Amino acid sequence: MLTGKTAIITGANRGIGLATVEVFAEQGAAIWACARKQSDEFEYKLREIANSNAVSITPVYFDVTEEIAVKDTVKMIGKNSKSIDILVNNAGISMERLFSMTSVKMIREAMEVNFLSQMFLSQLISRYMMKAKYGSIVNVASVAGMESEQGGIAYGSSKAAVIFSTRTMALELGSYGIRVNSVSPGFIETDMWKGRSKEVKEKILSETPLGRQGTPREVANAILFLASDMSSYITRQNIVIDGGRKSGGGLRELV
Repeated sequence: MLTGKTAIITGANRGIGLATVEVFAEQGAAIWACARKQSDEFEYKLREIANSNAVSITPVYFDVTEEIAVKDTVKMIGKNSKSIDILVNNAGISMERLFSMTSVKMIREAMEVNFLSQMFLSQLISRYMMKAKYGSIVNVASVAGMESEQGGIAYGSSKAAVIFSTRTMALELGSYGIRVNSVSPGFIETDMWKGRSKEVKEKILSETPLGRQGTPREVANAILFLASDMSSYITRQNIVIDGGRKSGGGLRELV
C-alpha cells in the first residue's frame, strides 16, 4: 500500500507513533522515525522492524519545539530522500490540571508541543509536497479537543487547535494535490493512560459501546488509511477512534 513512498513520523519511539512505524513498514514505506532523545532500545526495535519487512527505517533525533533543529532535520531528510510523501504529526504531551490551577506556562508548553510544532513542521514539509503536487499529512489530535472535560483546559485546547488547523491546511493545500486529515483517539492503551485511576478507566469503559480500550495499532491503521491512496479523495476530515464513546455514545439505561 505504501511501497515507494517515504514517510516522516514524529513521536515514533512509543505508543501510537511506534505502532504507526510498524504498520507503515509492513506496507513497504521508507520511514524517517523521529524522536526527541536517542535510545538503544528504540534503535534496536527499528532495526528489527526494518529487517522483518525489508524496508529502510532511519532514526532521527530532535526536539519538535526547537525551530533550528527542525529546519536542519528537514533539510537533511530532503537531501537524502527522492520524495517526502507522508507526514504523520504524532509527537505530543499530555497534562491534566484544573483551570484555576493551570499556569500560562503550562498552556504555552501544551500549545508549543502539541500544536505549534505540528504547524511548523507541516509548513516545511508541505513545500516539498507542493513541488511534487502530491502528499498526505495526518495530524494526531484527540477527542479531548472535541469535548470539554474537567482538567483539560491546556491539553484539550491544544488538540482543538490541531483539528481546526487541519481543516484550514486542507483548504489551502488541496490545489497542490496535498491532503490533510486528523485522527482523534480516545481511550487508547498508551503511556498517557497508565496513571489514570481505576475509577476513571471503569467509567470510560462503561460509556464506550465497544466496551474495551483501544490499541495503538488500531489508531495506526486509521493513520495508514488516511496516509495511503486508499483515501485519495478524502481530505479535511477528523476520524474519531474511541469505540463510539464521543458525543454521549455511551451505554445508558432508558427510563
